[in-house]
Amino acid sequence: MFEGYKGSNFVNGVWCSGSGESFSKIDPCTEREMATFPQSTEDEVKEACDLARQSFDGWKKLSRVNRAEYLFRVAKILERDLEKFATAISVETGKNYNESVAEVNEALHMAQYAFGSGRTPQGECVASEIPEKDAYMLRKPKGVIAVISPWNFPLAIGAFWCAAPALVEGNTVVIKPSEDAPLSTELAIKAYAEAGIPKGVIQLLHGDGQVGDMLARNDEVDHICFTGSAQVGQHIRRVCADSWHKTCSCELGSKS
Repeated sequence: MFEGYKGSNFVNGVWCSGSGESFSKIDPCTEREMATFPQSTEDEVKEACDLARQSFDGWKKLSRVNRAEYLFRVAKILERDLEKFATAISVETGKNYNESVAEVNEALHMAQYAFGSGRTPQGECVASEIPEKDAYMLRKPKGVIAVISPWNFPLAIGAFWCAAPALVEGNTVVIKPSEDAPLSTELAIKAYAEAGIPKGVIQLLHGDGQVGDMLARNDEVDHICFTGSAQVGQHIRRVCADSWHKTCSCELGSKS
């Protein structure tokens, strides 16, 4: 189904083959080249992050309910194309098909959860020691979120566990999937695009760890979601510590 597939970046609502080199994705079961994907350049990373920043104000001003509606549409696409998504996961990771189906369902459940949370009140009233004062907490979007996702759950983690809640909360997202499993993430971004999400709100950059490092270091990025090795996670924590505004959430050292 995917042999000979040519992957693309997705920037500002446009699919583009990239201006740099490309890399091959090998099917781990057959050891044959399955697809090629662009190796994103520094200029392409900068462009994607700049456009995510430009799109942020308009997206955060959209009501939380309306932002969540896009996730409802994405969930319907996941249901419709479950077999295609599961096949993509199997051919790029080597998982058996049943496990891949389970991962698509995990992604679907997160999309449904994110959609539902859009209609859930967010905030909390806090008891005040002064009767004349009201105290409360409100959620506000952080800004541009960089998602650097792993190979072992390529669809569920990056495009849904990380991106879906971030989008509903009003953030814009730039995703860099693992170069070992980029296909299912690209299909997920195609689902977001089909759902009509505004340009610049979610973007896709392919490439290796150098691209992930450029993305993490970009000044427009406010938060980094990373799943992978403890060594790279420590590096990302240092990048955030050296900045004035970056934060990160890291899931490190999985047995997979």
